[in-house]
Amino acid sequence: DDSNTDDISPSVLYAAASALEGCSFVNGGSQNTLSAAMTSLFEQSYRQPDAPSTSALSKFAPYSSCPAYCLGTDFKAGQTKFKTAAVEYLRALGLSPRVIASSNHLGNNDMLNLTQKKTLDAKMRVKSDIFGPWQEDDLDHKVSVMYTPYIGDEKRDYVEYTSFGFLSSPHTMVTYTRCMDSILCVPLMVDAAIWCDYFVNHKVSPTDAARATAYLFKVPEGGAKGVDPGFFYQMKELESVMQQASGKEDDVIAMGLSKGIISEEQANALRALSTM
Repeated sequence: DDSNTDDISPSVLYAAASALEGCSFVNGGSQNTLSAAMTSLFEQSYRQPDAPSTSALSKFAPYSSCPAYCLGTDFKAGQTKFKTAAVEYLRALGLSPRVIASSNHLGNNDMLNLTQKKTLDAKMRVKSDIFGPWQEDDLDHKVSVMYTPYIGDEKRDYVEYTSFGFLSSPHTMVTYTRCMDSILCVPLMVDAAIWCDYFVNHKVSPTDAARATAYLFKVPEGGAKGVDPGFFYQMKELESVMQQASGKEDDVIAMGLSKGIISEEQANALRALSTM
């Protein structure tokens, strides 16, 4: 539609290209990339190699039919990961979180991009909605971000948690964190790549793959929508999908042994640990 002048984000273009080439796409940023249409494009039934020669899809056969996943949104690596764990801890104590006020500032390129309203709105959406599945209607969650060039990549964040205890007695907890922002996401990228490869080889459905990798993202969307944001619940989702995919609990150990990643002695030690 030549009359439509709306911007198309680069992430949408990359995601569409990934789907057509049968390659998984992981949305580690806060862009609104995941949608019903994008999810459909990643369905194998939509990307069959026997498409008519007149179809644009025929250019991508046969690899376009390979299983692929579209996962996201926005890696949960630093402040958000700890914030989720902290609220999980407060709830486990029997406290009722009422106000969470957080701020973070840094001066890297990621934060520079947030000086533009469109990108800031997308970021605020995911950072503010991390507790959505818990349906904490009385929780007042506020987030602020600031671009401070001098700080560079060494992120600083401050969070104050105010909760109600017995007889509505207030309980306040404060956390302060300093860390290298970019480095936090690297292990999550490695996890995402390994899981996508593992799930494709074990013919895991897109929905199960999304649920299993929900722990990687601030807001589980697509097939992962509704997954509990608590880390331990998300680990259970991952373990459940892995057991279904492998058919036996030590499948990962067997794979590591067959590929020479671990020795027989290490494999036996791991099996022993799993039975404790």
